[in-house]
Amino acid sequence: MVDLVRLRAPLAAALAALVVAGCGGHAATKQDVIARGNAICAGALRDLRATPTPAGGSLSGLATYLQSVLPTLQREASNLQALPRPATDRALLNQYLSAIRLSQASDRALLAAARRGDQTAVNQALAQLQANPASSLAARYGLAQCGSAAGTAVPR
Repeated sequence: MVDLVRLRAPLAAALAALVVAGCGGHAATKQDVIARGNAICAGALRDLRATPTPAGGSLSGLATYLQSVLPTLQREASNLQALPRPATDRALLNQYLSAIRLSQASDRALLAAARRGDQTAVNQALAQLQANPASSLAARYGLAQCGSAAGTAVPR
């Protein structure tokens, strides 16, 4: 059986990563990126929480749930990737965005495994999401909404 509550945190992490990428075209500061990133993550989390988790914890229910939330996660990641990269802590922000891209691959692997009914592969994808450093990188950068336990970032 799939623990859907445990799944929400990794999905949220992916969303948080997407938030960091969406800032704009002016010479943005780190504070601008943090404000926009946190807004992206908060919006994604709100959308995720509005999506009911399936009852029963079946892999088919997980696949249905993932199919409905992956567009939100992808939009979040895209928006985060689009954020400007100010000089201050640019390397850390780039590490975070790389971790977000990795979480997207894990999300897709999780969906594929759930669709196949492959519990072992589901567990592997969940382990990859849990090991992803996106939440700690987000927190280090200052993206509180993206790196907190209540945010969309992968839990530590």
